Amino acid sequence: MSLAFPTEPTITLRVFVLCDQHDTAPIWGYIIREKGLIAILETSVQRAITRSGEFNADLIIIDVNASHQERILLCQQFRAITESPILLFLPANNEAEIIEAYQIGVDECVVKPISPALFVAKIMAWGRRGRSVPVTRLDQVGSGSLRLDPARRSAVDPGRGEIKLTNLEFRLLHLLMSRPGHIFSAEEIIQSVWGIYGQEDQSLLKNVVYRLRKKLGTEASEQQFVQTWPGGYSFQEK
Repeated sequence: MSLAFPTEPTITLRVFVLCDQHDTAPIWGYIIREKGLIAILETSVQRAITRSGEFNADLIIIDVNASHQERILLCQQFRAITESPILLFLPANNEAEIIEAYQIGVDECVVKPISPALFVAKIMAWGRRGRSVPVTRLDQVGSGSLRLDPARRSAVDPGRGEIKLTNLEFRLLHLLMSRPGHIFSAEEIIQSVWGIYGQEDQSLLKNVVYRLRKKLGTEASEQQFVQTWPGGYSFQEK
């Protein structure tokens, strides 16, 4: 029986799926390919890590039967080798695990079970985010001691050298640095960085801010580049 999904614009998207459940992996692959997208499936965790340099995926989906710490370690390994968004499937709504996953670089946690329609909607939403405006086409910006390099998707600080950023981290910092001192509302930021999807979910924004501060070495300092204000954030020159 054919599955019916809402009509979406065609996007040439490469989706890498690591799923160690042999009955589920083919289903994810079928659903992705039904949308005209490229599905790269792997059922072995070890092979997925070994093959990590072979695929150039736009989106990473991790759906494995493992302990909490094993899942976290796996996500850390993928985050170390790719800047692409990572979606982690979880068997239960465990707040502590979800928070830790966001803090180590996961872009979204998905609690199972998930319907085929919602699965596709999330893939297409992340595809729109990544394809809205390529990072490499953003202007170079600099403020105070910090400079952003779109070509290398990094921040350059004279005291620390090059700091590699994920796509979302770079877009957020670029937006804030475009108007130093200006307080952007959370709604403005989510619309600019994430697009129309997830406008009411500010937890994603908070976790990207946390990771960004950690990379910039300022998450525990009063002299933070990224300042928090009631309802929004700004960039503070040093």
